[in-house]
Amino acid sequence: MEQSKLVQYISNLDRKDQDKFVQFVESPYFNQHRPTLLLLRLILKEIGRNKPRLSKQFIFSKLFPKKPFHEQPLYDVMSNLKKLLHRYLAQQQFESRPLLEELHTIQWAYKHNQFDLFTNRGKQLDKQLKKIPFHNENFFYLNYQYRQMLGYYGGEYVDRSKSHQLQKMMDHLDNFYILEKLRNSCHLTAHNILMNTQYNFSILDQVLHYIETQSKRFSEEPAIKLYYTILMTLRNDDTPSYYQELKKILAEQYDTLSPIEQQDLYSFSYNYCIRKINQGETEYQLELFNLYKQGLRSGILLNNGIIGEWNYKNITTLGCSLKEFEWTESFINTYKDHLPAHQRDNAYSYNLANLYYNKQMYDEAISALLHVQFTDIKYHLNTTYLLLRTYYAKNDIEALLSLVETFRVYILRNKKMTTEQKKGYTNFLRFTKRLVLLKQSASTYPKKEYQQKMEKLAEKIRDTKNVINQKWLLRETGYSKEVDSEQTVIV
Repeated sequence: MEQSKLVQYISNLDRKDQDKFVQFVESPYFNQHRPTLLLLRLILKEIGRNKPRLSKQFIFSKLFPKKPFHEQPLYDVMSNLKKLLHRYLAQQQFESRPLLEELHTIQWAYKHNQFDLFTNRGKQLDKQLKKIPFHNENFFYLNYQYRQMLGYYGGEYVDRSKSHQLQKMMDHLDNFYILEKLRNSCHLTAHNILMNTQYNFSILDQVLHYIETQSKRFSEEPAIKLYYTILMTLRNDDTPSYYQELKKILAEQYDTLSPIEQQDLYSFSYNYCIRKINQGETEYQLELFNLYKQGLRSGILLNNGIIGEWNYKNITTLGCSLKEFEWTESFINTYKDHLPAHQRDNAYSYNLANLYYNKQMYDEAISALLHVQFTDIKYHLNTTYLLLRTYYAKNDIEALLSLVETFRVYILRNKKMTTEQKKGYTNFLRFTKRLVLLKQSASTYPKKEYQQKMEKLAEKIRDTKNVINQKWLLRETGYSKEVDSEQTVIV
């Protein structure tokens, strides 16, 4: 029973929610079945022990003393407690939106012809709606639902000639739909770009045309303007003016947006810069670096105090690329404890190694990389690539060639990589080995012949379509000065 979903769900609640759930189950309105309450108290008591006693037989003996053990009665009580947990979680979500409770009160009053209550609570809801600081989807939805009732109530019981509430109902309904359509279209378009998937966006083009023909109306709605601009940056990657408009919103209208919209503003701004960097437009490195710094200062990069491991990596990689070593080292150490606990040690060790590598502290880089555990394929690939570059920089040919062979076998045996990914990495390793061996034997060739061989290798690398880290290889042949984008931002 210790491994049951019910016990896991209850264990995952924080202490405050566990206490409130007990109060919920104690309430006779929600539960009048004593064994169910007893089961909850037993679970909470036992999960607090070093060695929980949660066998079915033990729990059954406490719930049904002096009765012979049968699984079904125990399963029935567990099922009842699980249903109450689900109801409690729904109730918590409901209570987190107090205006929704007010709306349901008004809906009940309208449905049951309690018009004094309807009018009284309606006035209160109207006042509260005007105090909502952000015109987000919640604002539009609540207004739409309230204006709908108010409009039909007025038309039926007050004055049928007055239609302004019904017009407000339609306006809020339009705003709610358009905002949700734009927001989801932004995320699905980004997913298209990242994962090469396809979605049917239905009437999106008509919605965009409507927004553009009603620009004055929608210019007064910051959230709609935001997601329209984001969508335009995604659909018109080669038109920087839309990104500049995003920057303007960030500078001038940030405080008018809800926290979720602020998060999306930053996130899509980051992603735009990342796409540009990975397309070779290195001037966006400083742009993205400053955006990340701004996001750290505002706290928007932290989700409940947690920074994602890939944002942590991107910031470190950018800082190294821009040679902001002192700031980057401070960042790595300051935000280490803000990483998710299960990713902390790996992320810290890898990014510290990356910093050491870029500072040409190669022995320290190798030492840090030894602490990285290969918990997933990304860490294995990134760590091995960084270690390979470090051996190359140290001119440790024996260690480098050994790593190339070990890495090649890992790639070929890996079942989580696609055929194309494997081809890209094996091509990289093949050319790396040829590059290293050629450089090692440079003294055996006349200078002109050596240069010809190196140029021939560079041409072969350029002409091969699928080569991971191709720019680094070309740079090391001496036939490209282009920045190694794989060491800039790749996630």
